[in-house]
Amino acid sequence: MMPELIGHRGEPESFPENSITGHAAVLQAGASFIETDVQITADGVPILSHDPSLLKITGHNLAITGTRYADIASLPAAYPERFADRFNDLHICRLNDFADLLGQWPQARAFVEIKHASIKAHGIKKVIDIMLDTLQNCLSQCILISFEYEALQQVRRRSSLPIGWVLPEWSGRTHAPATALQPEYLFCNRKRLPADLERLWDGPWRWAIYTINSIEDALRYAALGADMVETNTIRQLMAATGHNHD
Repeated sequence: MMPELIGHRGEPESFPENSITGHAAVLQAGASFIETDVQITADGVPILSHDPSLLKITGHNLAITGTRYADIASLPAAYPERFADRFNDLHICRLNDFADLLGQWPQARAFVEIKHASIKAHGIKKVIDIMLDTLQNCLSQCILISFEYEALQQVRRRSSLPIGWVLPEWSGRTHAPATALQPEYLFCNRKRLPADLERLWDGPWRWAIYTINSIEDALRYAALGADMVETNTIRQLMAATGHNHD
């Protein structure tokens, strides 16, 4: 059975990753789940970015946590290495703009990732404060995820939001903490799973494996116990499988 599909950073095969245009296209196509990453600028503005630097997306090697939002806002976020100047009209998306977009699709859910660089720069409490405040109007649609175990512990203590732990490795050193945390979701990079894996860990969580861009791979991980897969080609997979949740 085909697992649920998650739009990984929007649809980075077709649009600059984490762009408002990419996320909007995926939601317009009827996706039930999307995923994005949040970094926080030097002056506390949450923006959508996977990397701690803006180099890949803007061509400017600026550390987000060391740069004020005003110095970021006007930069084209076109991912020039991949798309040349095709998306020069796009700019870095703020988390509040993402929240406004998500609110237009009340049946959709978003996995919002808390990133290490921002926690290191600002501290866990401030980062969670900013994210909860910015997402307040669409919190019922959000699941906070992170590699950072302590951050998820704090989210758990401070809110009733579902959480997802992104595993740094597949081992007993992560199995035991996962069991203790009891997250609603566990995420794992396919490259971290052993080649001879017969079954994903049983537990109260739903498994999401990334990054899966073919139907064959999606079905293979579903057979191992994956409930969901993150993909860079969600609209293509939805069209190929009729996996539409309008």
